[in-house]
Amino acid sequence: MSDKTLARRTAVKLYFKGADISKDLSKYLLSLSFTDKEEDETDDISISLDDREGKWIKDWLNTNKTAAKAQTVTKKGEVKVGNIVQFKGGPVYISSSAAEPTVTRGASKCKCTIANSNAHPYHLISQDGKKVYGWVNAEDVEGETVTEKKTASKKSEKRAFKGTEIHAMVIQKNPYTDGKDKVLDCGVFEIDSVNYTGPPQKLTIKATSIPYKAKLRQTKYNRTWENTTLKNMAQKIAKRSSMKLMYLSNSNPVYKRREQRNMTDIAFLKRMCKRAGISLKVTSKTIVLFDAADFEKKAEVKKIKAGKGNILSYSFSTKTADTAYSSCHVVYTDPDTKKKIEATYKPENANSDGQTLEIKQKVSSVAEAKELARKSLRARNKGETTAEFTLIGDVDYVAGITVRVYGFGEFNGKYIVEQATHNITGGYKVQIKLRSCLEGY
Repeated sequence: MSDKTLARRTAVKLYFKGADISKDLSKYLLSLSFTDKEEDETDDISISLDDREGKWIKDWLNTNKTAAKAQTVTKKGEVKVGNIVQFKGGPVYISSSAAEPTVTRGASKCKCTIANSNAHPYHLISQDGKKVYGWVNAEDVEGETVTEKKTASKKSEKRAFKGTEIHAMVIQKNPYTDGKDKVLDCGVFEIDSVNYTGPPQKLTIKATSIPYKAKLRQTKYNRTWENTTLKNMAQKIAKRSSMKLMYLSNSNPVYKRREQRNMTDIAFLKRMCKRAGISLKVTSKTIVLFDAADFEKKAEVKKIKAGKGNILSYSFSTKTADTAYSSCHVVYTDPDTKKKIEATYKPENANSDGQTLEIKQKVSSVAEAKELARKSLRARNKGETTAEFTLIGDVDYVAGITVRVYGFGEFNGKYIVEQATHNITGGYKVQIKLRSCLEGY
């Protein structure tokens, strides 16, 4: 299949400040690159536009331009069965009383089909009825906004790019010839930078999933956290930056006292998560904390087999330096009571002659020490076997899914996607970085 064929069957949908600019964009789109990361880093997107006609430089960068400005009067509709509503984006559940969400989706207009008084009271589908969204929280839904526009002539001011919100989607047109499109909702981003180069003239927009003005990454704090938990700290940090929190871990460490010294909230939270063996991800205005081991246990979503035409390139790597420990020993001695707390964790399938990872870190019980040992061993060993593939574009490849690899000898097995980069440049390709799933812990 040629790149031209791939390009014809792939479309980009882009909302700029809530307005759909997809048609204008399609004429000038040179490339789109969306990187979805499993943990520790933010998702990001880059869009490059052909500007040989000077359209985008005028629309984006011209100052003191006299233009017709539309003023809008808005009115909210009701959230009830049968109405079109605005889903703000957030967790989606399999039932109205489910304990944990199954997925996080971006903002979209939907149709309300069921309403009740349970924990997640509204059931949503797409406007055309072809796609089921699921059950969502009341605070994530609002009535459709009806607007009336009044036009007035006004001299425009210089545009502030940073912080402008965009929402992007990649659409594969009927990939399986069954009449159904496949959609990758990249999420909501805020513009971080705008670059203009030439000749030929090109405008490049780069955006990130952490809001530009969010205190999460902009403000350094000196703060003492006392008698709290990791989840509670994450909730307060998310609220301070007007973001949401998804906490997808059964482990919730308790702390008597923790110091945040001259650190941004995101740097502090990353440090706390790393010490607790919990993964962190920021996407679509949501902070997500999760246990990577739970994701690795999920059933494979995709299969990659050697010799198949969708594989454009691949590489595998394995190493033993600082990644092949067979056990982990945690020890802590209370400086006041001199009481020693220690525990060792060793998976059932571990090599008997392997090295032991030594951790000296504050713990309050043997159970906490053993859990820290398990998670520390996972964190150190997870990079032992890795792989990279470049494949013909497929929106199913996202960070956090598991895949089964066949036909590569000793590298066969179950892997988890650490990073997926979707590139549309004439054709559509996806580059994925994988690590081998750890068994036994």
